[in-house]
Amino acid sequence: MNEIRRIHRSDSEGAGRSAGTGSGRRVNTTRSRKEALPPSSGGGRRPAEPPAGGKGSGGKGPKKEKKGHPILRGIFRLFATLFCLGVMAGCALVVCAVFYVVQATANDGDLLNLDSIELSQSSVVVATDPDTGQQVEYATLRSSNSHRMWVDLEQIPTYLQYAFICTEDKDFYNEPGFNLKRTVGAMINEYIVPIYSGRQGASTIEQQLIKNLTGDDSASGIEGALRKLREIYRAYTLYRNYSKETILEAYLNTISFTGTIQGVQTAALEYFNKDVSQLTLWECAAIASITNNPTNYNPRTNPENLINRRNYVLYNMWNQGIISEEVYRDAIAQPLVLAEEDVSRTTATNNSYFTDALFEEVVQDIMEKEGITEAAAQQMLYTGGFTIEATVNPKIQTQMEELMLNTDDAYFPAGWHEEEVSALSEDDIPVYNDDGTLKTTTAEDGTVTYYRNVRTQAAMVMLDYDGNVVAMVGGLGEKTQDLTLNRAYSVTRQTGSAIKPIGAYALGIEYGLVNWSTMLNNSPLYLKSDMVIRNDDYCRQHGLSGLSDEALRAYPNAWRNWPQNYGGNYGDNRDVPLWNGLARSLNTIAARVGDLVGASTIFNFAYNTLQLDTLDPVNDVGLAPMVMGSQTHGVTPMALAAAFQIFYDGQYTTPHLYTRILDRDGNIYLENNATSYQALTPQTATIMNQLLQNVLYSSVGTAAGRYPTTGNMRSFGKTGTTTDERDLWFVGGTPYYVTAVWWGYDSPYDMTRTLGSQARTRTCVEAWKALMNVVQEGYEYKEFPMADGVVQRSYCTESGLLATSGCPGTAVGYYNANDLPATCNYDHSGGVVPTQLDTTGIDTD
Repeated sequence: MNEIRRIHRSDSEGAGRSAGTGSGRRVNTTRSRKEALPPSSGGGRRPAEPPAGGKGSGGKGPKKEKKGHPILRGIFRLFATLFCLGVMAGCALVVCAVFYVVQATANDGDLLNLDSIELSQSSVVVATDPDTGQQVEYATLRSSNSHRMWVDLEQIPTYLQYAFICTEDKDFYNEPGFNLKRTVGAMINEYIVPIYSGRQGASTIEQQLIKNLTGDDSASGIEGALRKLREIYRAYTLYRNYSKETILEAYLNTISFTGTIQGVQTAALEYFNKDVSQLTLWECAAIASITNNPTNYNPRTNPENLINRRNYVLYNMWNQGIISEEVYRDAIAQPLVLAEEDVSRTTATNNSYFTDALFEEVVQDIMEKEGITEAAAQQMLYTGGFTIEATVNPKIQTQMEELMLNTDDAYFPAGWHEEEVSALSEDDIPVYNDDGTLKTTTAEDGTVTYYRNVRTQAAMVMLDYDGNVVAMVGGLGEKTQDLTLNRAYSVTRQTGSAIKPIGAYALGIEYGLVNWSTMLNNSPLYLKSDMVIRNDDYCRQHGLSGLSDEALRAYPNAWRNWPQNYGGNYGDNRDVPLWNGLARSLNTIAARVGDLVGASTIFNFAYNTLQLDTLDPVNDVGLAPMVMGSQTHGVTPMALAAAFQIFYDGQYTTPHLYTRILDRDGNIYLENNATSYQALTPQTATIMNQLLQNVLYSSVGTAAGRYPTTGNMRSFGKTGTTTDERDLWFVGGTPYYVTAVWWGYDSPYDMTRTLGSQARTRTCVEAWKALMNVVQEGYEYKEFPMADGVVQRSYCTESGLLATSGCPGTAVGYYNANDLPATCNYDHSGGVVPTQLDTTGIDTD
């Protein structure tokens, strides 16, 4: 192979040095020169003609100069004045521009410090060690977490260096950080006259490096012009302060490729499984091609596009004398051979789901504080050297992660089934035919449908009663990627019955509309004859879906009873006390309580007070979404767990993942914006807490007997099931923590079709129970607070009123001392003896 051009090693090395000694074409590093003008035909300068009428001309002597025409003199003076004003305005503009760039770049010292760029790329997450109480390092947010590995320029092949230089900035070694000619041309094209067919780039390598370091990338308009002004000044500053080699090294280590891959070393490992120093010429050209458009030139998804771009880069290298024609033609003939993806190498991570969620939360808070883009906020976080004081309990996080590994499907059955998709991703498990071919179907219009195997997923999140998120896991199995789908933090699902306590029941108690023993009829709130609730299946089958309610009244069968209880029954038409309806999660009872409170009141409480702001303000204001849990989008597990905080002492605190963020000098940069306030009175909170304990400790509760036993502390909870068992929930609380557990498919699917009777909320309850038995091992015994003004009283099991000696059956309930039920005045002389409620045939799970 012929020798290639040596890289200049200092600014002073000859700008006009030869491009190399190989057989390839040479790069002309001298300034372009105009051709010399042809000499005049006389071979020299023609003598000047004597002035007409001068001495020796035979005239009468010099003539008297005539004065110019007054109009012409006026025009001349006008143009002269305008010229002077233009010069003055130009000078003023230059002064303003200089003042602007000086002010706008006043804080560039750290951002553009290339000597410490590696050290500036780390922010540390610290947490409190539960055993020692000391703050310990929990995670590090740095560029390596974004798949960047730093290498010195000497390790980067000269071919790779020139692949970038020849394509991105061929005058790199001969310009002062910016290219004046290209900049002026681009600005004229953008703001004055379109002299080119499309938008022209004018960025040098220095300017591209500045974009990587600052995130300052405004595209067009006035802000685009100001950005270009800042960029040119910063580029010139880099040129003055650093050698070209240092600038090139920083550029090659910070440039972005596909996904979160940054830097040429990481790209070499990702695409070719080689150290960057081992890359061949055509591999160097391929890597240099990706950055122009990482999506369009993604080597794994658009290989043909990448090959075309690679060959263009190689052509530039030949055209500029870096390689010979023979080498060029050999390189473009090479196929694109990528390394097989090694999951253990390319996707292994040290980041937990908690750290991922923390990263997203901090980025959003930086964006709000600084008024910058998400990309710029991420860059600040990676390079700012912040110390983030996280709320995570490292010990509990580890315990939750171990449980959610779900080894051998110990807690959450897999329930595999095929799912149709329009395309297969890297993480998908394709379905194959018996002959080993990929299973697909093709529609008449040529659209191809693929099939993948999917299993159930789960999420779990735990908070204390001050809103601190202490642990979070957003999926089953080993976590293999950073910033992957976090089902605990960012995925909303319908809540099913899990929403009943935080809306209907809590407000019914709060407003004195119902109490522990209020008797409610176990029957539909609306009958078919009331013509209130549509029978959607009937309307759809008979083409009536588009009719108005008024028009639909002509079709009696277009209506139905509502609601029905789990399992399809409409109740037994018997009166049951409120506590029993809540423990059994009877929809009929919850709907009656919700009707008393009002759907809009429940929605406003959930949306505004409990900050469940993913609910739909238009479509979710109704008893079905706010009592039955059939919301448009639903809520996240973290948000639902936070809502259940109120059953401790009535206080709600916004869930948060950090308390403070300190800058590199130890000053407070950010404090979490969590709000804390009394959502319910302490009395209502205590009564609701006791009501929800019946879910676990009553024989008719939907989670009967499935409570943690470690420490002999009491617990409360609520199950939730959506239509066709598409989402299963449990939210449970102990005196220390409240935890939400979700289980289902990423794309909602009837789990009974794959798991049969295994698809029950008991799965979520058992997982929570197992975790709490481990977490609270060795914890000091603690009780839920009992608010002043809450009293226990005996009530009549027939009337639900305070019992008297004449009542045939009594039980004990919890009440607000200021809002006790009346004393029972029922005539029990008939001798009717109350019996135990018949729960035969009712699946309370």
